Amino acid sequence: AGTPAPLPPSLSSRLDQKTGMRIEQVVAEGPAALAGLRPGDLLLSANHEPVTSAQTLQRQMLGDAIGHPLALTVLRAEALVDVIATPVELRADD
Repeated sequence: AGTPAPLPPSLSSRLDQKTGMRIEQVVAEGPAALAGLRPGDLLLSANHEPVTSAQTLQRQMLGDAIGHPLALTVLRAEALVDVIATPVELRADD
């Protein structure tokens, strides 16, 4: 889960993007955790497309994306970090 958050001004102008999505929680052993994402990371892009809301990210993880690597870029402690996550289909008990 995440919430929209502003990018630092210097990064915003460099990326031509005003917001990212702040990661609020990461499910243990879930795709985000296995990719190395952490609460507090600011998600900037998925497959090189800007992520500005949860809906933007969800569109990247539908249908054909399940089971295929998804390149993510996050801002963590003022550094850009690239990770690969593999979306999985949610089970009814998730």
